[in-house]
Amino acid sequence: MSVVWIVTTGNSDVKLIDDNGWGDLLGKKGEQLYYCGFSPSDDSDDSNVTLFTLPARVMGIAYGDAIETYWERLTFPLLDGFCQEFKTDKKNKPDRIIVLLTDQEAIFDDYSRGHSDSPYWQDTYTLQPILKHYFTQVFGEKFANEKLEFSVLKPQQGTDGLDDWDATLTLVKAELARWEENKWISKSDLVIVSHQAGTPAISSAVQLTCLIRLGKKVEFLVSSELDPDRTRILKGSSYFETLQFKKLKDLLDRHDYSGMTSIVEEINFEGYEIKSRLLHLLKLANFWNAVEFEKFATAMGGAATSRSKEWWWSAYESAYLAVVRLKQENTVEAMFHSFRAVEGLLSMWCDEFHFDKKEGKKIKLSSEFTLPSGNKTRYLNAYGQGLYFALVVFKGVDANLDADIWNFGNKVFDKRNELFHKLEGLQDRNSVFKAWEIFNDSEEEWKTRVLNCLNFISQEEFKSIEEASLMSQVHKDLEEVIKAISSY
Repeated sequence: MSVVWIVTTGNSDVKLIDDNGWGDLLGKKGEQLYYCGFSPSDDSDDSNVTLFTLPARVMGIAYGDAIETYWERLTFPLLDGFCQEFKTDKKNKPDRIIVLLTDQEAIFDDYSRGHSDSPYWQDTYTLQPILKHYFTQVFGEKFANEKLEFSVLKPQQGTDGLDDWDATLTLVKAELARWEENKWISKSDLVIVSHQAGTPAISSAVQLTCLIRLGKKVEFLVSSELDPDRTRILKGSSYFETLQFKKLKDLLDRHDYSGMTSIVEEINFEGYEIKSRLLHLLKLANFWNAVEFEKFATAMGGAATSRSKEWWWSAYESAYLAVVRLKQENTVEAMFHSFRAVEGLLSMWCDEFHFDKKEGKKIKLSSEFTLPSGNKTRYLNAYGQGLYFALVVFKGVDANLDADIWNFGNKVFDKRNELFHKLEGLQDRNSVFKAWEIFNDSEEEWKTRVLNCLNFISQEEFKSIEEASLMSQVHKDLEEVIKAISSY
């Protein structure tokens, strides 16, 4: 088994102890630096040690071919801490080092390079001769010539840069596959990763790719450029679980309860109680997400059991499900569940208070009712818009005072029928709002309209859909448990 050390690179890897001679170097390298007027910036810290920094590409261009002249002025805070750890813990001394450089030359034109703040200047490709000299000093010339590998993340023209998470992940995966093909690395090796330098996208991509491809035995060597004594090696299993907890939070934000369940089952928790609690809450959430509200309430027990006996309860859960689906950008289901909540509650209201008037699929009235078409009838449908007309007859609806339920009964019904026969009409969230006669792209107004319709029918006085939903509380409980775990 070999020990392989993977190192990402960034602006913090090479620094200057002073800026002597910079004017001469700038004069010589001005054309390569696109006459941007770079100058070393003071990077002093709390320890009163004065260091100077330059963008990585600038550092490499300026000092890369003058290493012997300026070597004593260069310092390597992060790398010094890492290498000191290997001297202290000799069993982890690397048999091979892979240095990950960056080069975005293909995606930045001359105009972009003419701006000193362009990401082009953050690339580390030109640091290669400086870094090779450094590792030669630390590990010897033979090692540097035979066991030191440089790998370059190089986006192609027309692609996204190294601040894009997906694009960077694709590049890192390809590089790691190439390392395996070149036999620089294998799954039997102990792989130590230092990923602190570089963009956040590179850091995350390297962490994730190494853990997925090489397993939990990957270790992470981390340090502080301000305090190299804090350098330490972290086990990959701990890192893996840290990433998993972050993923849990992301999935919870998206209300992806089935995805969360898969992750929770993989994590080794400190205590059985925590995992059991999480799995119980996720069991409830998965019942609810599958619209199995009765199973959800039964499994929840306690106050939920009494709440679920209320004839109106499931309608509020449907409304909250619509809110969640809208957040997930599933506009078809957001429309379906929001409409179903009110229409379903009308049906339950009819069964609860006017069951004696039902004759099969009809509702018998004591006197004639004039339909919007002008036709008169003594029988209304016990489904669809007929339920709203029954509400008008038995309860009364004022177009001005009860505008939300009036709009539902007189306008939303018609739009719903049209939309569900032509689902391409629900391409975005605004189309859901318009179907509910909300024309200013306001989610809050939409939620208020749905809530007011439900409250009008049930005669409850809930202030929000979230307050009325038991699942909303389960979601909060999940947030609290995950927050507690993350703070351990």
